[in-house]
Amino acid sequence: MPELKLDTLNCVYFALFFVGLGYAIFIVVTGGLAEIDMPDVNIDIPHIDLPGGVEVPGADLQIGGPDLPSGGLDAPDVSVSPLSPITLASFVTSFGGIGVLATQFFGVDARISLLWATGGALLISALMFLFYSQILIRSQGSSEIRRSDIVGLEAEVTVPIGADTPGQVTYITKSGRMSSTARSATGKPIPRGQLVEIVRVAGPQALVRPLRTEEESE
Repeated sequence: MPELKLDTLNCVYFALFFVGLGYAIFIVVTGGLAEIDMPDVNIDIPHIDLPGGVEVPGADLQIGGPDLPSGGLDAPDVSVSPLSPITLASFVTSFGGIGVLATQFFGVDARISLLWATGGALLISALMFLFYSQILIRSQGSSEIRRSDIVGLEAEVTVPIGADTPGQVTYITKSGRMSSTARSATGKPIPRGQLVEIVRVAGPQALVRPLRTEEESE
C-alpha cells in the first residue's frame, strides 16, 4: 500500500473530493439535479376576473383578459444548463478524486497531477451533462402532446369566453395540467368555471363547447 502523502496539494484534492461528493449527495436528495423549467404551473384565484391589460405594480406580469389572452397551446420546456449543480458537483468531485489517485497511487508529479485532474474532471462533467440532457430530452419527446391528443378532452374555462373573443381553458393530459386559449365552437359566450369539451384545435386555439348536463341529455 502506498504511503499517504498529506502535503498542501493533496489536502486540496481531498477537500475538493469530499466537498464535491457531499454536494452531489445533497442535490440528489433535494432533487436539484439541474435548472429545469417546470411546465404546467398555473396560479388560479377563484371568483376574481380582471379586465385585459391589467398591470401588477412591482412585478413583471401582465394579466390578459378576454380581449387579449396570452399564448397558445402549452408545450413543456425542459432544459439542462452546462453549469447545472450536478455538472459542477461532478467536476469538483472528479477533480479531487483524480488528483488523489494521481499523486497517492501513481506517484505523479504535482504539476502533472493538475493536468490529470483538470482533464479528467472536464471529461467526466461533460459526460454527466450529456447523460442528463439526453435523458431529459428523450423524456420530453416521449411526453410531447400532439394537438389530436387533446380533442375530446374535458376542460374548465378559466378566462371567460365571449361570443367573438377568446378566453382560456385548462385540462389534464399525460404531461399534467395544461392550458390554452380557446374560442366557443357554438358562437355563444361561455362563463368562467364552465366545464367544456375540446372539439377541435385551430392553430394555437382550441374550439370548445359546453358539456351537457344529465338533465339536458334526458
